[in-house]
Amino acid sequence: MLPLHLKDAPLVLLSLIFFIWGVITVSSNSLIPYYKDAFLLDYKMSMLFPMAFFITRVTVSLPTSFVMAKFGYRTTMKYCLYWCFAGCLVMAYLVRTESLYPTLLGILLMASGISAIQVVSSPYVSLLSTPDKSVIRQSIATAANSVGTVLGPLLLTGVMVAATAIGIQQTSLHVSTLFLLIAGFFAGLLVLFNNIDLPDIKPKQLSGFWQGLACLIRNREFMTLAAVLLFYIGVEVSFGTFTIIYLADEYYGGLGLIKATQFISAYWICMFVGRLLFAKFGYLINRHVLFTLACLIAVLISVIALFAQAKWVGFLLLLVGLCNATLYPIIYAQALHASGKYSSQGAAILIMCSIGGVILPFLQASLIDIFSLSTSYITPVIAYLIMTILYWSSLKKQGES
Repeated sequence: MLPLHLKDAPLVLLSLIFFIWGVITVSSNSLIPYYKDAFLLDYKMSMLFPMAFFITRVTVSLPTSFVMAKFGYRTTMKYCLYWCFAGCLVMAYLVRTESLYPTLLGILLMASGISAIQVVSSPYVSLLSTPDKSVIRQSIATAANSVGTVLGPLLLTGVMVAATAIGIQQTSLHVSTLFLLIAGFFAGLLVLFNNIDLPDIKPKQLSGFWQGLACLIRNREFMTLAAVLLFYIGVEVSFGTFTIIYLADEYYGGLGLIKATQFISAYWICMFVGRLLFAKFGYLINRHVLFTLACLIAVLISVIALFAQAKWVGFLLLLVGLCNATLYPIIYAQALHASGKYSSQGAAILIMCSIGGVILPFLQASLIDIFSLSTSYITPVIAYLIMTILYWSSLKKQGES
C-alpha cells in the first residue's frame, strides 16, 4: 500500500464520506414529491419513503456500534464502504421495477449502509483529534456534508433534465442513474481508503458493550442532548422536504417541481456557509447563546409561514438553513463529550436519533392532509422551542454532575 501524501488524509477521506451521505440524504428527501406523484400517494403516505430511509438508523446503529467496539473503527469503516457500494447498486436495480414495495426495499438496503457508515465516521472525525479541536474538525466534516446537500438537488435535477432531453421519461430510470453514479463514488472511496494511512481506534471501555450502553442510557446529560438531536434532525428534514412543496405548489410558490428542487439548494447553501463561518469563527462566540439565537430565529420564520402564504415566504424558509448550520456540530460534539469512554455506544444512539427525520415530517405531513401546508408549520415552531428548553436543561445537568 502506498500512503497518500496529504497533510490530513484521514480528514479528507472522512469529509468525502460526509459529503456523499449528504448527497444521498438530500436526494432522498428531494425525491419524496416525485415518489408522491409517481405512486399517487397523499402527503402522509408519501412519508413511507423517508421512513424506509431513516428507520435503518434504529435497526443498524447498535449492531454497527457493537462491531466497531469489538474490531475498531478502521476495520468497521472498510466493510461499511463495501456495504454502501453494494446497497447503491441494489437500489439502482430495484427502483427500475417501478413498484412501490421493491422501491422501498431498495431504499432500506441502500440506507442501511449509509446508517452504518455514519455510526463510524461521525465519532471517528472527532476522535482523530485533540478534544479542543474536535468541534472544529466536526464542523469541517459537516461543512463537507453541506456541500453534498447543496449539490444533491442539482445533481438530481441535472440527471432528470439530461435524461428527459435524450427521450428517457421514466422517473425510475432517472433515480437508477443517480444511484449508479453514487455507487461509482463509493468505489473511488474504497480505492482512497486502501491507499492512505488511516489510524485505527478501538474504544477503551472498562465494562462490556451492553453494560456500557446501559450506563450511557442512565446518563441524563447525554440522553437529553440525544433528544435535542432527534428534534433537530426532524426539523432539518422537514424544511428540506416541505420547502420544495411550498415553492412548487401553485397556491404558495408556483415555481413547479423541477425549479423548486433546484431552489432548495439555497437552503443547503445557507447551511454550508453557516458551518464554514462557525468552523472559522466559532470560538469567538458563546456556543450556548448561538444555539438559542438560531432556534429563536427559526421559530420566527416558521411563525411567518404559519400566517402568511406567498412566494417570498418560501424563499424566507430557505434561510432556516443558516439557523440550522451550527446546531448539529454543537449538539453532536457536546453529546459525544458527555458520552465519555462509551463513544461507540454514544455514536450509535446519536445516529438512531435520526428517527426524528421520520417522526416530525410525518406529523407535519398529517397536518397538511388535515388542514393546510401553512398550518403545518406549527410543527417546527414547537420543535425548536422544545430543543431550546432541553438544551439548557442538559447544561444544568452538566453543572450538577
